[in-house]
Amino acid sequence: MSVVRILNVSIPEPKSHFLAPYRFEVTFECLSPLQDDLEFKIVYVGSAENTALDQELDSLLVGPVPVGVNRFEFVAEAPKVEKIPKEDLVGVAVVLLTCSYKDKEFERIGYYVDNAYADEELQQNPPDVPQLDKVSRSILADKPRVTRFPINWDDPHRADAPPAQGADGSDAEMDAEAADDDGDDEEDEEEDEDEEDEDDGGEVDLAMTEEQDEAELASDYEEPDDDEKMAADAKHSAPVHMDAAMDVAMDVE
Repeated sequence: MSVVRILNVSIPEPKSHFLAPYRFEVTFECLSPLQDDLEFKIVYVGSAENTALDQELDSLLVGPVPVGVNRFEFVAEAPKVEKIPKEDLVGVAVVLLTCSYKDKEFERIGYYVDNAYADEELQQNPPDVPQLDKVSRSILADKPRVTRFPINWDDPHRADAPPAQGADGSDAEMDAEAADDDGDDEEDEEEDEDEEDEDDGGEVDLAMTEEQDEAELASDYEEPDDDEKMAADAKHSAPVHMDAAMDVAMDVE
């Protein structure tokens, strides 16, 4: 079971100017004492063709972390324009909020970002050189993509992951032993990443029921299989190439 769970992420200004800072209000729960701080990062995926162009906008250490529910605000400057290919400045991008403990990532939340001209004439006839002073940014705050990775909280650098809880509440290690007795060496199947219920004002409740959380922790490190569902439910359909970029961004490195 995860020691830390992200309960809620609120984006106070889902619609803003392209060059405006990114602002997240994060609420998380810590279930037991931690030896070290938590590390949060904001990453901008501006190009679907080259992951080397991903920009870490900022990182933040949170700690010491008391047991219970905690909340903090995370603000990062907009991505550096010169590091984004000209053809990718206007259009759909991805922004990630990542959460790690002792350099081991345990949760990643991704959002589509629609960068578009507010002026209809510029929408119909975009200039060859993007005019960023006229580009607005819209974060699809009500449609996050959430991926959780099981880590060993006592020793995150151990090669083996901690025993995950099965979807029925039983201990996954015991289930594995029973599977070995039957001669079944298959790995745990991946659970779907369910979309979270949305709140008004760019706020999404990321709290899971106990059964859902246990199912998430039992998943392996492969891509979730609800990629098309997330894109179809979005207010604006993302281009296929950015769907692929989201797939890569949300997969464990």
